[in-house]
Amino acid sequence: MVDIGQTDTSHVSASSSFLTNQPRSWNRHFTYQGRQLFYNRIAFNNSAERAVEVPLAFDFLAQQVGKEPILEVGNVLQHYENALSDSLGLRHRHIVDKFEVGSGIENIDIFDIQPSKKYQTVVCISTVEHVGQNCDPLGNFGEQQKSSDLEAPLKAIAKLYDLLEDGGRALITLPFGKLIDGGWYVQASTAYLDLLVTKYGLPDDAVSTTFLQCIARERKWINPRQHWIETAPELLANARYDDLRSGARAIAVLELTRATQPFTLDLTIPPTTLDYTRSILTQNMFFMLGQIQRLVRR
Repeated sequence: MVDIGQTDTSHVSASSSFLTNQPRSWNRHFTYQGRQLFYNRIAFNNSAERAVEVPLAFDFLAQQVGKEPILEVGNVLQHYENALSDSLGLRHRHIVDKFEVGSGIENIDIFDIQPSKKYQTVVCISTVEHVGQNCDPLGNFGEQQKSSDLEAPLKAIAKLYDLLEDGGRALITLPFGKLIDGGWYVQASTAYLDLLVTKYGLPDDAVSTTFLQCIARERKWINPRQHWIETAPELLANARYDDLRSGARAIAVLELTRATQPFTLDLTIPPTTLDYTRSILTQNMFFMLGQIQRLVRR
């Protein structure tokens, strides 16, 4: 199920998910599957994993030119598009986002997309980890729920696979490392992602996963320069989500290819018992927000 590059990661320990040491110079590009891609340097919401996720998504779509229809789940790429995107034809896609309102965005839940509608290309950036979870601590998106479905992100990935035409491809990114219930997100682990095959029935050869880790970040909050490398999942077992920056220190990049063998989407499977770590910071922020809401309602 796991397919990683040959990058030498022997110098990176499991606990060094974020290093404070600053390099002498910052590279303009990072390496993904043997190819060099430029970092995203657009300042919008770019303090963590968007530095690599955005170029990964645009590179993926550029390779899929002519393979339509295209679906984007979670309105992310519109914030980074430019004239180059137009020339590559990357705007011609169906954008679905449950909460963000804007031109060309359909506001529906991912699970409400009609199963009869199939796509050649699907891209989903910084989104599936929030599916079925609570609203973010600042209340910018999501919804308050009494309980969350911790496997909803896996069900969302299975749903995206089900929406692919035979031979269609999807690119999905999500935080990776220590398995964390962050309240408004789930950070995946190896055991968690393995359920896509062992429980939700995706064919083993239909899923290829690459792992990227941030090993250095410039000491500033807005649009810091970063250094990301490919690495092995076992080296990320203790990598935690950066709650202060509201971003990932490591990500899993899933590439799905729809196989011709039959696939049945089952969203009613009961949850598997896994050891989730709770984010204390997020937990406290939810408590404070709850207290504020009670005061406002008086």
